[in-house]
Amino acid sequence: MHIQANYPITHLNTFNLVTKTRYYVEVTRQSDIPVLRSDLKLASLPWVIMGDGSNILFTHDIEGVLIRCSYDKIKVVKEDQDGIWLSVGAGANWHDLVAYTVKNNWWGLENLAYIPGTVGAAPVQNIGAYGAEARDTITRVQALNLYDGHRIEFRNTECNFGYRTSIFKQEHKNRLLVHRVTFRLRKLHSGQANLVYEPLKNYLQDKDKSSLTPQDVFDAVIALRKARLPDPKFLGNAGSFFQNPIVSAEYFEQMTKEHGEIPNHKMLGGDYKIPAAWLIEKSGAKGLRHGRAAVSEKHALVLVNLGGAKGEEIVELSRLVQEEVMHKFGIHLEPEVNIL
Repeated sequence: MHIQANYPITHLNTFNLVTKTRYYVEVTRQSDIPVLRSDLKLASLPWVIMGDGSNILFTHDIEGVLIRCSYDKIKVVKEDQDGIWLSVGAGANWHDLVAYTVKNNWWGLENLAYIPGTVGAAPVQNIGAYGAEARDTITRVQALNLYDGHRIEFRNTECNFGYRTSIFKQEHKNRLLVHRVTFRLRKLHSGQANLVYEPLKNYLQDKDKSSLTPQDVFDAVIALRKARLPDPKFLGNAGSFFQNPIVSAEYFEQMTKEHGEIPNHKMLGGDYKIPAAWLIEKSGAKGLRHGRAAVSEKHALVLVNLGGAKGEEIVELSRLVQEEVMHKFGIHLEPEVNIL
């Protein structure tokens, strides 16, 4: 366990915003929590959970305790003829985990390659991309109560997974620290490529679908993401800033009458999910700037720090984008990024 005071966290957020926290703590064990709580000064302050800061927008310094799980062990907990169950520490790097599963020819996580962040953030945000979501493979989540250190285990159905959300992001936000996540993956012979996302399917169209491997999909996803998204190492960003909105069938029909053909994904209940990037672009907000913040010219769904931006500038830019989309389409864009 490490405790540091007045700790700069510019390197711990992918927007590259200059900020700091009053206290920064990394925990590895369940017993770390009671020890921290026994310190009256730490116990009296608000606690904020973070991973690698790849989905956070800081608008001010943190006047409290910023806590991060650094436990990163990977362990096979069960195996049968067709599948493998992995228990993974929340502090493990997400992309490194995906690469590890692909190297072993296990199906399940390859569509989620090249997403920045930690394993612990995956169930919190129910990360998703290219036709897959974290909940598709998560079987259990073990979390630590930040008030007493008590370990609580959630089965998949108890996590209240939804589109970019979960019980950890809602009811238990900054109350439960994800410590371990268990994934069920399929061995090469018992799985197949998930190609429901059309651009991914098109990218792999020249390959024999029956002979595709997790590595093929993994490589394709990385190529697509690199081509479409700005690299936070060179241009600060947190990936997709807004969620793709979901509208009723009636409203979607009304929109098509007014705006013509609209890209969409029809949901099981009959509603329609519309790409937020398309709405932003068609509203004229792609490339919009505010101070040192801008809507990426590469991908309309990404807000970027041009260098020296303040968190407030990025927030204000996001509001300008929301206003443009609301004015054009009557749709409110909900931020996917956590704004602190």
